[in-house]
Amino acid sequence: MFRTLIADDDADHRLLLRLSLGRSGRFEVVGEAGNGAEVVTLAREQQPDVILLDLSMPRVDGLEALPQLRRHVPDARVIVLSAFDPDQFGPAVMTAGAVGYLQKGMPPQQLVDEVLALGGLLEVVEEALAAAKARLAPELQSAGRARRFVDETLRRWDCGEQLDAVTLLVSEVVTNAIVHAGTEVEVTVQLTPNAVRIEVIDLAAALPVARDATDEETSGRGLALVEAMASAWGVEARPAGKIVWFEVPRLDDALASDNPAVG
Repeated sequence: MFRTLIADDDADHRLLLRLSLGRSGRFEVVGEAGNGAEVVTLAREQQPDVILLDLSMPRVDGLEALPQLRRHVPDARVIVLSAFDPDQFGPAVMTAGAVGYLQKGMPPQQLVDEVLALGGLLEVVEEALAAAKARLAPELQSAGRARRFVDETLRRWDCGEQLDAVTLLVSEVVTNAIVHAGTEVEVTVQLTPNAVRIEVIDLAAALPVARDATDEETSGRGLALVEAMASAWGVEARPAGKIVWFEVPRLDDALASDNPAVG
């Protein structure tokens, strides 16, 4: 889901955009603004992925807001959506940092497709068809909560074939993170065209290492199980903490739909 801001002084048009983007299942509208000053403030607070920006707005118009948006949210894709002729303002907004220029009035599905294309988001959609996250407390009961979260998510995406392997592995990885890191844990489930990918993020710097546990030991088998059962796995350091991830091949016959339910 791409976090999106809408800036337009017409409340009815903002509503139309919000409904069109929401129905696609690929955008989450995290804020609306009626002028350029408001959208700059919202952008600083929300750090969106996409900003749909009208040009003709009171106080601060879209063209004036563009340089500020590029300064405060340099990674956001700003797409101008205006009633003005693109031949008149297109070169100026592209020079100011917009990634594209669309005219108002196109059908909703075409709008969604154009925003995805202009924002360079199609590759991201193909890499992760759907994603869901859960944040868990640093307590052993969170391993059970992680299993239930993953179970419910995969059932919603019609990926029940992977449940046994994925829930076993996520339980092991989450337990390992809570026992050794002692911090809250974030679990992400991603559905890609070929695999189910799980990422477990904690805030401790020490990286786990797979080891051979003896029959007498009650712990130490988590990463060994991941190594044996996952098609791929790894550990990645972050500025604050680390990610332990693994992938299990999709076994369902049909590929995920263009618009899977996302929790």
